[in-house]
Amino acid sequence: MNEILSIMKCPVCSGSLARSQKSLVCQSKHTFDIAKSGYVNMLPPGKEKNSRTGDERDMVKARVDFLALGYYGKISETLADILSRYVSGENITLVDMGCGEGWHTLRITERLAEGRPAGQILSVGFDASKYAAECANKLARQKYLAPKDGIGADFLGNQAYFMPANIFRLPLCDNSADFALSMFAPIAAEEAKRILKPGGILAVVSSARDHLIEMRETIYDEVHFSDSLPQTPEGFRMIGSEELRYTIHLQSTDEISSLFVMTPFYYKTTEEGKERLMSKESLDVTVNVNYTLFEAEKI
Repeated sequence: MNEILSIMKCPVCSGSLARSQKSLVCQSKHTFDIAKSGYVNMLPPGKEKNSRTGDERDMVKARVDFLALGYYGKISETLADILSRYVSGENITLVDMGCGEGWHTLRITERLAEGRPAGQILSVGFDASKYAAECANKLARQKYLAPKDGIGADFLGNQAYFMPANIFRLPLCDNSADFALSMFAPIAAEEAKRILKPGGILAVVSSARDHLIEMRETIYDEVHFSDSLPQTPEGFRMIGSEELRYTIHLQSTDEISSLFVMTPFYYKTTEEGKERLMSKESLDVTVNVNYTLFEAEKI
């Protein structure tokens, strides 16, 4: 716990944090509770709307169910392989800004850790949804060890923490991260620039032109295409982009439904479109994503 606290700060007043029994408390007495499942709620205290931020339980459950099938494994494996080209030094701090249920975060951490003779990977995932952060922490603990302090998860000397937080106001110190990830999430570029070390990498994973095209053609009468890469944020320079494309075979209506519910299409589809999709017993679907890498300008 001491290591993660060394790079964290209070999201309300930016003061340093220390553990006090079942909470983290800053010098100004802002308090952040440690949940029974082991995550720390870093959403600003005293706001009723915090209970309704981020994805709801149904969408989180759909993501958990679908990702457990492994169809999206190539997405995180490819990103880890790309990031490995930019690893320097023994210890790495990776921050996932919009980590969801943590599946991709953990797979990337595992793959980066493979074959490393020394050093440690510290992964921290943030998401606005408390449901998602709770699922992420449970997933980490199912696979790895819960440390003695009861927070986060530990595997082979590497550590993973998942917390509900506002990705546009992260509870992290300036210049504390080597990598910042934005995977199918809003890009909090200004905040990424603040937390990254000079020369650190912001990796953006976004949908490419044909991502889930077969599903879109089924649910929509007219399909709109977009293949634009994210613009280079202020304070960064683009250092590369790559595209991934492969096909998955969904073998049942349940698998089709799990993928559908976890997408933005779920809230933008007519009942007729949903009925057309749910009438299918299987479906071949194209996975097509872009990886865009930006380097934080060096001072």
